[in-house]
Amino acid sequence: MSVKLINRALTAVAMTSVAAAALATLAASPAAAATGPDLANLASANLGKHYCDTNSLGGRGFESSCTPEQWCSDFAKWVWRNNGVNVAGLTPESGSFYTYGTNNGTLHTSSEYVPQVGDAVVFNYHTNEVGNADHVGLVTQSNANGTIQVINGNFGGSGPTTSSVQYSSGTGRVGNLIAGQRISAFVTAVGLGSAPREAIGRLGVVSGGAVLLKEGNLWADWVNEFGGNVRKLEIDGNRIGVLSNDGVLHVKEGNLWAGWTDQTGAVADFRLSGDRIGILRTDGTVAVKEGNLWSGWTEQMNNARELELAGNRIGVLRTDGTVTVKEGDLWAGWVEQIGGVRDLELAGNRIGIVRTDNTLAVKEGNLWAGWTEQIGGVAQADLSGDRIGVVRTDGVATVKEGNLWAGWVDQTGGVSEVQLAGNRIGVLRTDGTVAVKEGNLYSSWVEEINGVTELRLTQY
Repeated sequence: MSVKLINRALTAVAMTSVAAAALATLAASPAAAATGPDLANLASANLGKHYCDTNSLGGRGFESSCTPEQWCSDFAKWVWRNNGVNVAGLTPESGSFYTYGTNNGTLHTSSEYVPQVGDAVVFNYHTNEVGNADHVGLVTQSNANGTIQVINGNFGGSGPTTSSVQYSSGTGRVGNLIAGQRISAFVTAVGLGSAPREAIGRLGVVSGGAVLLKEGNLWADWVNEFGGNVRKLEIDGNRIGVLSNDGVLHVKEGNLWAGWTDQTGAVADFRLSGDRIGILRTDGTVAVKEGNLWSGWTEQMNNARELELAGNRIGVLRTDGTVTVKEGDLWAGWVEQIGGVRDLELAGNRIGIVRTDNTLAVKEGNLWAGWTEQIGGVAQADLSGDRIGVVRTDGVATVKEGNLWAGWVDQTGGVSEVQLAGNRIGVLRTDGTVAVKEGNLYSSWVEEINGVTELRLTQY
């Protein structure tokens, strides 16, 4: 396990033996289903503790941490178990939390998932090694601005005997870095009683050459973000990107009134995902940066026609119609996917391609998974979470939800573009009007605006 070394001054939490014994009794016989705050409180009561210290419940260490061993998973499992959570299948290996989530249906790999307090955070999961990851922590705060606080066992120090229980914090979305490690997934404890923080939704359009955005409910007011000269708009989480007609990329981060940061010129197209920004230059080269808005670019490849980002994946559609995807850091190797492609889409652990014959196929899982055929006659497609949306060549938008074999539900006609984000579906009609629905696939539409040439949705 590799753990980012961060030194912090921490205040140890002292508890009397009487209080510790009382907590131990309560933990042994929980009166009701644990909530996220219950997990966070127990975890936080052990700030500053080392691998074999007396824990806040009066015992020694956390699970088998006194061995000693790399004990971040031991700590997270100990917190869950002492709140009455079923921890079957969890081991001292960090990646066992990922497997737990997979087996129990509580794994969240979408960059649009809003973590809840008590979730496990799996960092740097190795998709080619089942059950192997670099680190795991627990969410103790999930904030409205998209950031989270994570509590970590086996953090800092020079190894398991000198490390301790410490906090870290950062943007809480799959694909983002916290303390130098990339979030691969969130995992919710089975039966956890707390509810997730409500996602913040953003809706952006290009209308009259200007960028307009709204945040919150579907009836919120529009904010003029960029006054004109706009070639392309992207929004992801709390980032907004605009490509102006002169080929300059501008990105802002934070609230809708934050200032713009110029990125680079000679840009033909771009994508945003988590803390990554990717550009396709006019000469067909691709570069990606990660971190803050002032980070440096890392060159990726040339002869590209389309670029896509999702979490820690980068996908490129080459000029010859072949698709290649990499997963991991910016220097990971490329894995060839398929040829005969005219459009590429990435979302979570899904890859979607629209072929030159207008058929759609999607794969799910690792980069070597097999393709599942979806539908023909596709004009445009979008992926988000477990939803797949397409606009057919007859102008009808249709969406499916669930596994790759779920049935399609027709939405509306006269559509040129469909966009998905969280529980929202947006359509840009051929007459330039935009409508958005939220909830299930049968929800009602809310009319938004007219005179639109581009539509984007995001949640964080």
